[in-house]
This record gives sequence, C-alpha cells and structure tokens, in this order.
Amino acid sequence: MIISKQDRLTQYHNSGEWGTQRLHDLFEATAARFPERDALVDPLDKQDLVGSEPQRLTYNQLKDKVDQLTKVLLNNGLGKDDIILVQMPNVVELIFTYLAASRLGIILSPVPVQYQESELSTILNVLQPKAIVLNPEFKQTSLLERMQRSIQLAELQTQPPKILSWGEGGTVSNLSLQMTQSLQASLYNDYRQKHNISADDLITICWTSGTEGTPKGVPRSHNQWLAIGKATYLGNQIQDNETLLNPFPLINMASIGGMFLSWLYSGGKLVLHHPLNLPVFLQQIVTEKVNYTLAPPALLNTILKDEKLKNAVDFSTIRAIGSGSAPLDVWMVEGYKELFDIEIVNHFGSNEGMSLLCGPNETDRPEKRARLFPRASSLLETRLIDVETNQQVSAHDKSGELQIKGAGVFDGYYKSPEKTESCFTDDGFFKTGDLFQISSEDPDFYTFIGRCKDLIIRGGMNIAPAELDNLLNAHDDILDVAVAPYPCEILGERIAVFATLKPEKHLTLADVVNYLKQQNIASFKLPEKLILVNEIPRNPLGKVMRHKLSIAS
Repeated sequence: MIISKQDRLTQYHNSGEWGTQRLHDLFEATAARFPERDALVDPLDKQDLVGSEPQRLTYNQLKDKVDQLTKVLLNNGLGKDDIILVQMPNVVELIFTYLAASRLGIILSPVPVQYQESELSTILNVLQPKAIVLNPEFKQTSLLERMQRSIQLAELQTQPPKILSWGEGGTVSNLSLQMTQSLQASLYNDYRQKHNISADDLITICWTSGTEGTPKGVPRSHNQWLAIGKATYLGNQIQDNETLLNPFPLINMASIGGMFLSWLYSGGKLVLHHPLNLPVFLQQIVTEKVNYTLAPPALLNTILKDEKLKNAVDFSTIRAIGSGSAPLDVWMVEGYKELFDIEIVNHFGSNEGMSLLCGPNETDRPEKRARLFPRASSLLETRLIDVETNQQVSAHDKSGELQIKGAGVFDGYYKSPEKTESCFTDDGFFKTGDLFQISSEDPDFYTFIGRCKDLIIRGGMNIAPAELDNLLNAHDDILDVAVAPYPCEILGERIAVFATLKPEKHLTLADVVNYLKQQNIASFKLPEKLILVNEIPRNPLGKVMRHKLSIAS
C-alpha cells in the first residue's frame, strides 16, 4: 500500500533520500555477510514476562526463524497490504514478525502491552485488521482474553480478525507450534514472483501516545523509516558490530527509529529489554558488553543521585546513551561524561517524523547538549511559526511552533483526513505542536520551550511546565518531578508541583519556592502548591502525562 503522493515520491527519489531498499534487505545483507555473528538476544527475564525461555540467535539462526515465520504467515492466508495488529513486549518473536512482515508487504500496527479494552477496541475499529499477533500472557495478565473482549466491543465491518499467538493460546493459532512444522519450501518464492514489495509501501501504522485524546494512527513506509533510521544511526555514531540494548517498547519512533533501524544499519547485536527493570537492565549492560543504549532522563538522574548505585554500576563498555522525551539536565550530561566518560545524546522525536538530535557531532559542550538542537539538518527542513500571528519567527526572544518537512515525515494520519488537514500547512509542513525558540546563545540552534497545549496560562502569562520540570529535577532531594496547572477562578490557572522524594528526605512548598527563586526565574512561574506522590505518571516513552496530575478540590 503506497499512500505518498506522486510529487513526494518523485522529489525524494530524485534527491536520493528514498530508494528501493526495504527493511528486510538490510537484515538479509548482514546475515549473508556475517552468518555466525550474534544478532539478537532476548530479555533475561523473558520467563517472567511471557512464560518462555530466553533465546540468543546468530544472524544465520535469526534468518532461519524469519524464513519459517514467513511461510507460516503465508500459510495463514496473510500477504501484501494485509494489516496485522501486534501486542507484544520486546521479545525476539517481535523481531521475527517485523522482518517477515517486511518480506511479505504486510502492514504491522504495534500497540503497547499496557493498552486495554478501551484503546484496543478503538484501534480495531480504525484498522479493521485481518489478523492479530500477540503473546497470550504478559506478566501473568492474559493479553489473549483482553484482546478477545476488545474484539467483542469493537464494531468490525468484516469477520473478526484471526488471532495468532506466540505460545499456548487455547483455541487460537499457535505460531510457535506452526514454526516447528514442515511447510512447502517454495511458498515464499512463488509469492515473491507474484507480488512486488516496494520501499514506498507501508510497513507500520504506529499510534500516538494518546495523552491528548484518542490515539491517532501514523502510517510509515520503508523509505520513511530508513530515512529516520539513517539520521539516528549517524547522529549516535553507531559503529559496525556494536551491541545495542533497547529498553523502550518496539512500537514507536524511539525504539524502531532509534534502535531497530540502527541495528539493521550496523549489523551488530540487538539486546532486548522491556518493561524497564533496573537490576536486569544493569546486568544486561555488563553481561552483553553493551556499547549504546537508551534511557529516560529520570532514570539517568536517579543513578547519579544515588551514591550507592552510582558507585556500583559498571558502565565500562558503554560509549554513549541516548535520552529524550523530556528536557535533559546540564548537571546530568556533565556527570556522565566526568564519571563514566559516556556521551549523552539528546533526542527529540515523534512518530510523525520529528527527528532532532544533539550529540558529539553537534557540540562537545554539556550545557548546549542538554538544551539545544541544531536548526540545520540534512533530514528536515524546519521553521518556527508564531501561534498567534501565524508569522515566521526570526527573533531570539520569541517562541514559535516548530514546523517540519522532509523525507522522514509521515504523509498523514490513517483514515483521518480532517486531522491530517489540520496538522499540515498549505505548503506541506507538519505542525508539531512543540514550542521552540532560536537560541540567543547560538542562532544555529533551537531551544525547546514546551508543548503548545502544555502551556499553563496564569493571569494571562504563558508558562511552559517543562522549564520548571527541568529546574526542579536538579534538586538534591527530588527523584522525579512534574509541574501541572490547577484551576483558579481569579487567575484562570495556578501552578502545582508534583514530586517524588529520595528516601528519608522532606520538602515543603517554601523549600521549593526558595530553590526556584535561586534560579532567578520570573515570579509568576513560582508554584503555589506542592503534592508529594509515589510516582509521576508517564507514558511508555517517559513523557509526563500531565492530565493525570490533579488536585482534589
């Protein structure tokens, strides 16, 4: 299924940014060159997650698995342009599924394992998938039963999708069992001769986080993924045969664009992990000799603030760590370089195709690395637009919505022409909804301000919560923090701080206000409530879900 318009296809093919290579082509080329090289490693705690033993596969062994699954999917009547809904944690079978789908022209739509009937039934209504692939259980919760309930709730226009299960699934098809059976060897060869799978065909429909409402489907082609993947692969300075540890769910930009594609480009070893289990994560870093990984800012901050943990971790093999989804702290970027000689690479991305990155290629200064992103990019054309006047911003003291255009940007939301029209400008720029400024320190860089819709408006003054999050994250007694508005009849909104504290620490509102005053911020940004909580609600990417932070009236 090709949804890119002809003028876009012509532009990016003529520029060389799009080509003929598919995701599985990258994999198969590496497998042919390095058949005995380690390719893929399961989570150490896979038994606890899905009830099966961890696997370790060379490229040759992985290719055999993909060959087997390709024939199994064909034998189940699945092929080009069929949509499959996938609900699985990061296990090797998920990688099998991506690569086999790529070969067959199947469109995968991966969703978080946390999604329940409400989200799943909504997505089923939009997708109308031909099949569902899942692990029957996840951490002793039945994903299978949840999916079956979701199908009953959904308004499906055709017969219910076929459920394919990795492991024991009762009456549903068992993929693990089918892959042990002998299938006709010529199945795939015959299929390949009849079907042309283009690099412009869709390979995924991912979903936005849903923190602003109903999840939106984001379709992406092989070429769109490969363009994004190449940028992150080069920006993170991934080397041939490096070991990558992926703790983010393989359902969105951070994991697919930042790790899966970097693995395909580098031909190294991909170690899977998810959901985040810190002892297991740290153990994998040591036992697998990890060179590059991703970690949310809150985790990186916690490690540096915990003296016992900081002194116990072994990061000797790590060259760099990518982080993002929330502003980074300068002291954290400095700390990892000074203590561990690790480069922290700042990422700012979205499923729609946002891909900003600031690492050693861009600057060696921690204060710039944590706060700024380069304006110039081979992948993206960018501009700032004033949200009130709709005029392009060129002054350093004025914020504007970042708008983007490029080979890695998606074409529009799946089956949602109204949302697509509202988020693209007449000249083809995608409106990201993110506020930036041109840096007064260096005009070649942008400074992230916050989400347009995240703004707190207090007495007519606009306040970006991310700015206060960032300042408070450096407080010695705070483990995690987020700022959110609460209603006020006089000012419209006031500011509340939600914080989790280090063990045996105490904090008052006065302490917080005095700390912020020392940072020399405007008085209208000072909070008026402090709420101590056990945990800050975040989505699978680590972004704060501010709509879940509320104050009882």
